[in-house]
Parts: sequence; structure tokens; C-alpha cells
Amino acid sequence: MGKTNSQIESIAYYAVRAIAGILRRLPVNAALAFGRGVGWFMFYVDRRHKELAFANVTKALGHEKSPREIRAIVKKLYKNIGMNIVELFRLKDMTQELYDKYVDCEGPPHIDQAVKEGRGCILLAMHMGNWELANIYCALHGIPYKVLVRPQPGWDRLNDLLNSYRSCNGAVVVKRGGGTRELIKSLKDNQVIAMVVDQGGRQGVRVPFFGRKASMSSGAIRIAMKMNVPVLVSIITRKNGAYHQVKAFPKLDLVDTGNPEQDVEANLKQAIKIFEDYVRQNPDEYVWTYKVWKYSDQSNITILYDGRTGHLRQSQAVAKWTQKALEERGIASEVNVCEIRYRSKKHRTWFAVLYQAFGWFLRYGRHDILQRFITEESYRSLNRVRSDYIISTGTGVAPLNHLLSRNLQAKSVAILKPGLMHTNKFDLVFLPQHDVVSDEYISEKVRIVRGAPNLVTPEYLEEHKQRLLKRFSHLKTKVRFKIGLLIGGDAKGMYVGEDQVRLILRQIKEAQKAIDADLLVTSSRRTPAFIDQLLVRQLRKDPRCPLLILPNREDVPEAIGGILALCDLLIVSGDSISMVSEAASSGKKTIVFFPKTQEVLLHAGNKHWKFINKLNDQGYVLASQAKDVGRSIFDIVKQKINTRPLDDNKTILKAVRKII
Repeated sequence: MGKTNSQIESIAYYAVRAIAGILRRLPVNAALAFGRGVGWFMFYVDRRHKELAFANVTKALGHEKSPREIRAIVKKLYKNIGMNIVELFRLKDMTQELYDKYVDCEGPPHIDQAVKEGRGCILLAMHMGNWELANIYCALHGIPYKVLVRPQPGWDRLNDLLNSYRSCNGAVVVKRGGGTRELIKSLKDNQVIAMVVDQGGRQGVRVPFFGRKASMSSGAIRIAMKMNVPVLVSIITRKNGAYHQVKAFPKLDLVDTGNPEQDVEANLKQAIKIFEDYVRQNPDEYVWTYKVWKYSDQSNITILYDGRTGHLRQSQAVAKWTQKALEERGIASEVNVCEIRYRSKKHRTWFAVLYQAFGWFLRYGRHDILQRFITEESYRSLNRVRSDYIISTGTGVAPLNHLLSRNLQAKSVAILKPGLMHTNKFDLVFLPQHDVVSDEYISEKVRIVRGAPNLVTPEYLEEHKQRLLKRFSHLKTKVRFKIGLLIGGDAKGMYVGEDQVRLILRQIKEAQKAIDADLLVTSSRRTPAFIDQLLVRQLRKDPRCPLLILPNREDVPEAIGGILALCDLLIVSGDSISMVSEAASSGKKTIVFFPKTQEVLLHAGNKHWKFINKLNDQGYVLASQAKDVGRSIFDIVKQKINTRPLDDNKTILKAVRKII
């Protein structure tokens, strides 16, 4: 330990001694009031542990408690911790008479019965309630007792001082790490030892705790199974002020099938189930200020969905690669979608402005104000989220991503520019190359992708191809060259014109005759009704168009993926960055025609045009005006021009690996 650290430890040591001396002289209620005051103060200044506690309680009880109730639980937890510390300092004055006055003991006969068996006894505890008071029950009642503690490294004098308080009533403190032999000897001498089961760390055994596996310490169970020692769950809860209740349960009926690892897990499950029930009843008694599920082999991913299908597919793509990265580490994961609907576009805009200015105030149980901006169903769905990874696409849900990830201590992943928020606010941002307008967007947390993240892989294409062929079996008989036409619709500042579609269809039909090709067509949900009607008039009875899908009239989820897989050449309207990216990622030769723009916008400043031109320059697509689509078809068919597959998946997977 360096000189500076030694000085800090000395100051802490003498400060604790002085404060403990003062608190021992105060009336019990005054001393506890001081402890509550310290806890109240720490609630407001200890941001790091408060964030952990709030996230943990939300993950454990978020489906049962409102955000305000969770905030109240965490606040009361801090006050309880303050009182626990005061009571630790006052242990020197604890007599059996005072103990019996303030601590109601339920279950001593179970301990007595276990000791009578002559093999010792293990009391299994959690960091719940004032376990320091529970530890001295046996010693005060004449039962030889030892407790295992974990010393804080680098604070030897302070550890010794605190241990002197713990052992002043006859309990023997054993330091974790070097005391295993002593504990085993104590059990052989028919003594009682106490061990905590939570906070198992990397080496612990994962068992369910509030619906998700958490790492629990298995040492007590292993010793008990090896030595045939009875194990009793022991719990202490604060009833009111200075009054507590200690409960010792009947000994666990330990499972012994001859498979040690399975038996340890089964026996831990028994104990943890008892603890969980009591924590649920008294959530402010459990010390939630550590990463409860840090070493879990289960994880949850939530997608915040703004109602735009293209955005959902981008989020699903990143979620898929996040699952892949988790699977590489032996962690199973589940993806859920939470749809967010604002009350109006104005509400979305005003919330973005409000969060930029006062987002810090809305965290940790004070975000009821969200009900003024999003629908009631969206608010309820948001409060049910208990995930480790939050993924969103688009500016509208970016502030909610940041708020939720902070409340849950989850990793935040944003796709596209997050509106008014800086990219540094998120753990990871995927930014398409056409959105990078200045160096301010470049940082360690930003990964540049060439197109929109999408689900297209060879496996995806094959799956959707088979599903489409199963739905439209007549496609199996057609072996001619196939052209796929993907039509979007209106987007911000642009649209697909009826004259464009009419012109493109005429050119495609001419090319079909020349190269003997079939045409497979799908529009989108954004496609205007008059464009769908035009497609029906032009193609419904055309023998060279064996497939026409109109999503506004029929739901065919595999439409785009199936067409991408079946066709040799793709023609895509440039209004949808997602659809263009999917086509370019399919590995098929792809023509993208420019949509029309509103007159007030310049083509050069339009992000869709910028996106198409960049992909064209990089060889992923062939950009074309609507009037030149026919010539582009012949150029590709005659091998004059080739396009290459767009693949951002390696970039995405590498990036998400770093945040896990």
C-alpha cells in the first residue's frame, strides 16, 4: 500500500472509531435517526450504486412495482443500510437482555436440533437485513459460532476494527480465503458456522433468482454434502426501527443422487427459492447495490420499435448479431419488441427537446411524465422492459433508448443518427456512411456501415425462398431468368411517381421479351393505393409476371426475402434505404432507380440520393434514372456492368462483441 493510501486508511480508521464511540453514547432511536440521515444523504450522492440498485430492483420487480415504488424501495434500502452500520458500531454494548428485547427469534429449536446431531451446522444467509445482528444470536446463547467474512483489500486496520465489533459478543470471525480448514475443523467440533450464498462471482453456480439465473456461492452446500452437515436457511428482517426478526428454517432436505454438480445446483435452488420469497416481501432489505446478474448465462434484448418496418428490420439485424456474440460466450438470449407510439409528431419533437435539457431528472423512477408524450399502452410496455441490451433505430426512439438503458444499467445500441443526442451518449452507434456529415459523429462508440443493417444472409434467403415457394407453388415450374421489382412509396421529401412506375414497367416488359425473363413484383405498405392499382392493371393478367404481391392487400412476410432469393436481377426504388440495402446484400445484381424529390429539396442534399450514389461508386448497385432502367438491364445481362455483394455483418458482429 502506498503512503497516500495508508494515510487515507488511517483517517478512515480513526474517523470510524470516533463516530462509533459517539453513536454508542446516543439513545438507540437518536443513533438510528442519524443512520437514516446518512442513508438519505448517500442515496443522493452515491450515483453509481444507486443506479445499480434501481436497475436490479426494476429487473426483479418491474412487472410488479411502478417506477415510483421502485424509487421508494431503493431510497428505503439506503436508510436501512445506514441503520445497519449504526447497529454494527453498537454491537459492543449488546447484551443477551438487549438482544432479546430488540430481536425476535423464530426457529432456535431447529438450530438446537441440528447441533444435537453432533456434526455441526451451517447457517446459510444472504446480504439481507442486518445480518451482523443475526450473526451474534448463537454466541449470545452459548452456542460456539463462527462467521466467514470477506475483507476489503488494502484496508487492513479498518477490517480489523469492524471484525472486533463483530466478535465482541463471542462470535469468531474467519476471513474468507484462508479459513476453509478452520471452518471444516469447527464443523467436526460440532460448532455452528455462517456463510452467505449470494454474490457467487465467476466461480459460482448459476440458479434462478427472480426469473433469471444469477451466480450463487456454492461453498456451503458443497461442504454440507461432503461432510453430511445440516444446512439451515437463516433470514433477518427489520420489523420497525430498532426491532428485528430472525428466522431459522428447518434444515434443507439435501438432494444426493450421486451427481455432485447437479445436486449442488438442485440444493442451491431450494435455498434461493426461500430467500427470493422473503426478498419479494421485503425488497428494501436486500442489498441490491452490486451486479446481481453479472455472471448469468441468460440475457434479454429489447428492440424499441417506432412503427416503421424498415427500422424494425435494421434493429432485428443488430439484435441477431448481438445474440450471436452472446452465444459465443455461452449466454442464451431472447429478443423482445416494444412498440413505441407517440401521441403525435409534436409530442415526439417536444419530448426530444425536453429530454435533451432535463433527461437527468427523468431517471430512476421519475419518468411518469412520459405518459404525457407516449400512449398509455406504450408506457406500460416500456415499464415492463427488463433487458440487458436496448436497440433502437431512428431519432424518435433514441431518447427512450438512452433513458431505459440508464435505468436498467443496460447496453444501449442506436442505429442511424440519434437526433439531438450526441453519439457518445450510447454504448454503440451504427451510422450509415451517407449520414456522416462531419467529424463530430466519429468516435470510439461509432461504427460506420455502408448500408442499413439487415437480416439478409444465405440462410435467410434460402428460408424465405422455401416459404415463398410453399405459398406459391406455381413458381417452382418457372426456370426462366427472373427479374425482381421492389417498389417502395412515399418517404420524407420524396416519392415514387406514377409516371416513373409506368415508364419502368414498359422498359422491363421490353427487356423480358428480349431475354425471355419472368417478373416477380412486390410493393410495400408505404406504396400509395394508385401505384398498387397501376401494378394490378399492368401485371395481374401478364403471363410473364407469375407473382405480384401487394402488402396493403395481403400479408406475405417472406415476400422480399423470397424474391431476393429467386431472382437473378433486382430493380429497387431508391426511396427505402432498408430495401436497397437488403437487395444489395443478397449478392444479386441490383439496379436502383432514383425516386422523385420535392421541389424545395436539392438532389445533392437529399440523403437517399447521396446513399444511392455512394453505393453506386463503390460498386454495390447500379444507380439509374427511371428512363434508363431498360438500358441498365441490358448492360448487366450482357455482363458490361457487374455489382458486388454488400456485407456489413462482420462490422456489426465485431462491434457488438466489444460491448458484451
